[in-house]
Amino acid sequence: MAKRALGLGQKSKEKKRKLEEKQATDSRDATPGADQLSVEMDENADLDNEFSQLKGLWKTYFASDRESEMVLNGIVHECDRLLRQSSEDAAVKASLSGEFHSIYALALSELTIFKAGEDGDSKDEKLVKGFFDNALERCELGQSSFPDSALLNLVKAKIIIQRIPLEYISQLNVKSTGKRFDVDLDDQLEIAKKNFNIYDDDLQLSSEVLQMLDDLLDIVENFGHEDDIDEGLDSDDEEELEKIELSPSHPLFKLQKSVPENYKWLREQMIQLLQHIKEKDSKLYHDTARSIGHLYLKFAEEPSSEFMRLQYGDEEEDPKKQSASKDCINAQRNALKYTKEALKYLEKGKISDEPETWVEVAEAYISLGNLYDYQSKDQEHAYSVAETILKKANKASHGKFQDILDNLLDKE
Repeated sequence: MAKRALGLGQKSKEKKRKLEEKQATDSRDATPGADQLSVEMDENADLDNEFSQLKGLWKTYFASDRESEMVLNGIVHECDRLLRQSSEDAAVKASLSGEFHSIYALALSELTIFKAGEDGDSKDEKLVKGFFDNALERCELGQSSFPDSALLNLVKAKIIIQRIPLEYISQLNVKSTGKRFDVDLDDQLEIAKKNFNIYDDDLQLSSEVLQMLDDLLDIVENFGHEDDIDEGLDSDDEEELEKIELSPSHPLFKLQKSVPENYKWLREQMIQLLQHIKEKDSKLYHDTARSIGHLYLKFAEEPSSEFMRLQYGDEEEDPKKQSASKDCINAQRNALKYTKEALKYLEKGKISDEPETWVEVAEAYISLGNLYDYQSKDQEHAYSVAETILKKANKASHGKFQDILDNLLDKE
């Protein structure tokens, strides 16, 4: 399974570090026009319309690396200006649609990434809270004027999911107890889920919200192991992190207990999103399919471990008796079901010129082979398919995956 990217909290710190380095370089190498941004407008957009220009600027920023706080501030200031102007200009007022409020709220929430500082910095915590408060207020004001706006609902979901780790979890440790916040984090996530929708006019935004939820669930599931992960032990490593049991009075207790249920919800939404993506060769389609595959592999982990323990764990017990046990058979059946589903989606996510995506498929075939009866035809077939894929990927990448291939050949 592919390694999980940095979670939301770690991403903000890493982005801030990179930005500081970039700003230091830019200050030394600044050239005229370096801060200019090429804005892409919709094909039929009125180039003289101020909202069309604002929309184009936001779409350009959203599709970029999002490393310019200056551009975000410019978007917020332009939203402020249009809002003030709307009180005097009927044409401007008419242009302030639900999409305007969405852009305004999104820009405010994105600024929190630049304001989030080191843990325990009360000044940064207040700044982050202020931006999230303003973003939610703007979103809810928009909802009051446009109650049927699916986009505003989606934006509200994004803001809440982004807020939970950046503002709340960042203040916690494993010993935190009591009512630290004026909201219940599990309830907040439920509000986000109710507002979430697959928005056909911006499937990329729907995808981003789901990826943020995936990151959030990983943060909650592995809470207390941040130092281990920062030091290089990935949360998807084969060497599993021992789960830290939180006190029932811990602010994350309920949210951690609901992680399995929320992963199921996430998987269902990912599958729906994939069905809405018409371009089957697009990056969004491939990324979404692989994400679904990864989620199915995650669901396969527990029954796979149970099967391995019951089938091979006790060397003193007769293997035939173990393999025939009801629990062992059920664990094997469930693990096979989830792994086969994972393969189906990983195949859909495979990209012809990216060998890494082929290797994900090969590794899933290896996992599948491990679940079949020892030296059975099914097991040999799964290993054979994996070997063929790995040899092809290894050749295309000039030996990058030799270790994985060697491990498989040793297994055979």
